[in-house]
Amino acid sequence: MTLPQKMTSAQKQTITQAQKASLLLELHHGNSPLILINAWDAASAAMVAHCGLPAIATSSAAVANALGYADGQHLPWPEMLLMVGHIARAVQVPVTADIEAGFAADLKGLETSITQIIAAGAVGVNLEDALPGQEHFGPLYPVAEQVERIQAARRAAQREGIHLVINARVDAYWQAGVQPEEALRNTLERGKAYLQKVNGQAGADCIFVPGLRKPEHIQTVVDSLRGVHQEAQHPDGPLNILAGPGVPSIPELAKLGVKRVSYGSGPHRAAMGLLRRIADEAKTSGTYTALTEGAVPYAEINGLMGK
Repeated sequence: MTLPQKMTSAQKQTITQAQKASLLLELHHGNSPLILINAWDAASAAMVAHCGLPAIATSSAAVANALGYADGQHLPWPEMLLMVGHIARAVQVPVTADIEAGFAADLKGLETSITQIIAAGAVGVNLEDALPGQEHFGPLYPVAEQVERIQAARRAAQREGIHLVINARVDAYWQAGVQPEEALRNTLERGKAYLQKVNGQAGADCIFVPGLRKPEHIQTVVDSLRGVHQEAQHPDGPLNILAGPGVPSIPELAKLGVKRVSYGSGPHRAAMGLLRRIADEAKTSGTYTALTEGAVPYAEINGLMGK
């Protein structure tokens, strides 16, 4: 579905969760990449939406840190659900939630997590293949097991009546001691497997490869995902790249065929960098330059919050 760029409040209120899910899926197949400035709370999400971005993604690391926990599924799942709910209520655009490996020990638990994250207001998820407790540098789930997990997430979402946009993360480039060519081979195998249908049931909708930076590798992955989806409308599997140092610019990524660009925990860390500069300036010169330059006016940010 295609929604108008400018909608009245009444029109926005009529958009169902299923329609938001359809819109999020369509945004992965546009002429330009879907840009996601990842949020960590209601205010950051509201500001990103206010700036005209068509969807909101959460960052697991940023949400965990904002709530006083380290990344890596150390945040209690109920607190994650609560924050995603705050974010979803703060904006009218689709919200996709980074739920790491699903905060679940088995397939049944994963289905429960998916049901709960949809109830919180999300219409998309990141689901990574790095084993929990290993950070992002350890072993990955076996391919067949991760495919089963993607299928479990799909089943749970179908029971809720939406096409959940599953962004299947491949952590091959972040494994410790793995050479780039080996990471590429692993990414190609996993990306195709995660996207393909199993027993007629759709797989993932997008492949997310953090750590993928080389333009020639990006092009190879994009080319490998063409035609993988067994459907006429969207046969190509979109590729999601994590923005950051050494990554080609968004216009360059667009030329390579990348369809989604995420900022991850970067915006939250950048905000923390500003806070550190404010504190340092207070301790040294005692002036207010860092505090005031570029600050959002009180009325503007307060006006984005619901009464």
